[in-house]
Amino acid sequence: MSADPHIQQIELQGYTLLPAVLSGEELDEARTELQRVVADERGQPGYPADSYGAWAYNLMNKARIFEQVYQRLALLDVVRHFLGPDAQLSGVMGRVVLPGAPSQSLHCDGSLTGPFRAGAAADDGRRCVSHVFGLNVIWCLTDFTGPGGATRLVPGSHRLATREIYNRGNPPGQLAIEAPAGSVLVFNIALWHGASAHQGDHPRLALITPWRRSWVRPEVDLSRMVHPDVLERAGPAGAAVFGLTSRPPYTERWQWDPSSGRPKPEWSHLEKDDPRT
Repeated sequence: MSADPHIQQIELQGYTLLPAVLSGEELDEARTELQRVVADERGQPGYPADSYGAWAYNLMNKARIFEQVYQRLALLDVVRHFLGPDAQLSGVMGRVVLPGAPSQSLHCDGSLTGPFRAGAAADDGRRCVSHVFGLNVIWCLTDFTGPGGATRLVPGSHRLATREIYNRGNPPGQLAIEAPAGSVLVFNIALWHGASAHQGDHPRLALITPWRRSWVRPEVDLSRMVHPDVLERAGPAGAAVFGLTSRPPYTERWQWDPSSGRPKPEWSHLEKDDPRT
């Protein structure tokens, strides 16, 4: 087992809290930009907003401050320990939750595109929990408090193989993770979790940046969504972070460069859907 206490806590309890990852100045900028994006997009048909709040997606393309979510080494060290050096982002999302929002039912992540989709008959109601397939990452842009709707989780539930999640009252050991703005909550996607009811007075703002192993299908195909300038600023690691190195070939295998996620230079005329063009 690693000597890193954050890695140990994820292994044993399924989660950890990284303190002071964002500075006060960065928090001010992130809050301002998230609220700007929500205000700019709210009127679009089908926009994901209701009386309890709103979502924003693909934020790495919408303000430079959001590029920090895949550049902080303290977080990347934890992510890559569990998911490998080629771990890929599964989304860069923002969430604004308003006072009065109800609590979420306990759930695990990875049920839409990940490893915890509805199982085959042979699974007999079980899920695979022997390995970590993904991590969820919540960036606290405002203080997370119990009355303010802090994330609830059940330590150790990431080791339960059953697909049935306890939602009849509060399961033994459930915690509400209170954390100051600037903290980052990291947890195994198999962990039972859900937001508490927001009984506070101010909106709760967060960034949500799930990560997956390179061979697990992400929630969003960021390899097609990322803007060329954003990919360039991500440096050499960007191809893995945004899933380009995880792309299956759409050419003959021998025409394909897996390190860049596109055809080899001599076959560049076959290239399509490349964010660098």
